[in-house]
Amino acid sequence: MRRLAPTDADAFRLLARSWAATVTVVTARQKPGVKLPGVGELDGFTATGFLTVSIEPPIILISATNEGSSRLMLNDPAGFAVNLLAPHQDELASEFARIQPERPELWKRFPWIEDADGAPLLGGTVGAFSARVRQLIPAGDHTLVLGDVTAIHLSDAGEAETLVYHNRGYGRFARAKT
Repeated sequence: MRRLAPTDADAFRLLARSWAATVTVVTARQKPGVKLPGVGELDGFTATGFLTVSIEPPIILISATNEGSSRLMLNDPAGFAVNLLAPHQDELASEFARIQPERPELWKRFPWIEDADGAPLLGGTVGAFSARVRQLIPAGDHTLVLGDVTAIHLSDAGEAETLVYHNRGYGRFARAKT
């Protein structure tokens, strides 16, 4: 095994790509009366940097880039949702992964409903966590967003597989033979 400097960006990316993770789309709505330049009332971004932090109380964490589509998350949204994508939703994941200014056409192309705080819950997902921002923690070119879970939304299909991202591609989880 070769040892490389942590500042070797290519080596960092190469090893990070080997990490398989569930694909989520984090969605949010601006608070009423707030208008952030270049950000739509609704916004969202694809994230694999997601984890559950605590069950009691229920707390989640997402990693949001400091630019692009995650800007709404860093500017006190009304609430946000972490949508766990199903394996057939790779197109949705790709569309929300693109960094671009306001994109109202996405909200017309993909079905969604509002949670109690107005955050978009995407249709066809395995489920979603609704949350409110608890704390923002600067971390290099990203910000860690801790969220207090306000609701859990499960698909009527019950437990299901999630879309997985690994080495620049989407796929499904396959259990190892035991």
